[in-house]
Amino acid sequence: MNYLRYGGIFVAVAILSALIVFALNTWADAGLGSSGQLLAPAMIAALLEGRSFVRDEERMPNSSEAWNFALLATALAISLNIILSFGATYVIPAGSAQSIAPVGTRPFWIMLGISAVIYLLSNRFFLGLGARNEVTRRDKPDAS
Repeated sequence: MNYLRYGGIFVAVAILSALIVFALNTWADAGLGSSGQLLAPAMIAALLEGRSFVRDEERMPNSSEAWNFALLATALAISLNIILSFGATYVIPAGSAQSIAPVGTRPFWIMLGISAVIYLLSNRFFLGLGARNEVTRRDKPDAS
């Protein structure tokens, strides 16, 4: 598994989705934004990593490889999320007012724990989904 690629995709999707939501909220007077916005980067990165694994290795990841990826990718996703949150506070100070819980407080740690469990399960699920999709695509006869 390529954790640098996973991290790059995670950061790119996180920043892009935040910019889109910020722009729509600013220019269209919309009230967009949800916890799904925090989960999408991990889902997309794990899905693409599953596809890349099958392309590179020419096989499905076994169960221990998939869970190992999910654990390490979850640690990476949580770390990147914290770094991006601190970075966003300096780039867009008004955005920090929308934070669910101040950093270091008990609600912060509870939300971080819940996020870790959700990231773990979604990383595992979407890695497998991406791998299965790639295997299906490769096994499908060409329609041309």
